[in-house]
Amino acid sequence: MQKSHATLEPQIWASVMRSLRTPLIEHDIDPDALMLESGISPDDVMRTNGEVPLRGYLRFMELAAQHSGNPILGVHLARSAGPETLGAIGFLFLSSKTILEALQNLAHYINLLQGVTYAQVIQDEEETSLVYQILHARDHDCRQDVEFSLTLTKRLIKIFAEDDIDILGVHFRHGPLVDKKLYEKQIKAPVFFNQDQNCVTIPASANRVRGKVLDESLSPILRQYLDKEFETVQRMKTFGDQVEYVLYGNRIMPPLTALKVAHHIGMSEATLYRRLKAEGISFSDLLDTRNYNLSKEYLQTTTMSVTEIAHLIGFAESASFTRAFARWSKGLTPTDYRRQLKASGA
Repeated sequence: MQKSHATLEPQIWASVMRSLRTPLIEHDIDPDALMLESGISPDDVMRTNGEVPLRGYLRFMELAAQHSGNPILGVHLARSAGPETLGAIGFLFLSSKTILEALQNLAHYINLLQGVTYAQVIQDEEETSLVYQILHARDHDCRQDVEFSLTLTKRLIKIFAEDDIDILGVHFRHGPLVDKKLYEKQIKAPVFFNQDQNCVTIPASANRVRGKVLDESLSPILRQYLDKEFETVQRMKTFGDQVEYVLYGNRIMPPLTALKVAHHIGMSEATLYRRLKAEGISFSDLLDTRNYNLSKEYLQTTTMSVTEIAHLIGFAESASFTRAFARWSKGLTPTDYRRQLKASGA
């Protein structure tokens, strides 16, 4: 593939790492030393509106787990975290009128906190789920971040309703590192691994449960503040960023096409091509990079078959997916790639 906009180094907001300093210190971990080991400057982390590379952040979280000797450190960190971890978004969560509104607010605004995060609220007649994923993670293990984020979401739900809402399950796409019972003991909810998506699920009947912690009058004030911040962030994004957000966000049923993306954004296909070209970006390169990154993630973190992954990515049959993957990887088939991962212990 040619170099495209999607190959630029993904960043996250430095506030994410700042929020972890105190919990890490409480676990006898030196966050500054870990930042340096992860290739991140502590000075960059302390800048009010600073950003740090996603690659460094994910390495930071994994190193923290290794240094502590605790394979589920992300879960433990979230157990002692509160709404301040998410800043204004956390307090908006607790001042929302209902738990459904709280989850929707979290999903809507979370990209202010972590620009490579995608969150979505999914509902049916029986369940409501907050789905969470890291975009652009590629081969980097985001296990600690996902376990921290979902455990924190579960904790915020419990704080919001003072334990009046049952958690049906905390679902992870990856497999467990320790006995499942240890996860459930720490998270205090049913836990499921090797799932199709990362999510926290509550009964749909709980959607109208009202908050018991903060005054609802705070909610519009916080939303106004976050909307202004969101407008500032959106103005900073290129058109290519916006297209990537749609491609990685599971907003369109596969197969993904330029026409579908253009209609989703609200423009013609010709306009989409023209605006991408003005930024030196190819839609086909963006789509190839998206498909390759997600394919590698599924091959590494799930036990799904190649055929299942092919359909999930948007290919009608596995043979065309295998040919495409070999082109992206310069010769490796999906089976070869998964075999190499197992041989390397990844």
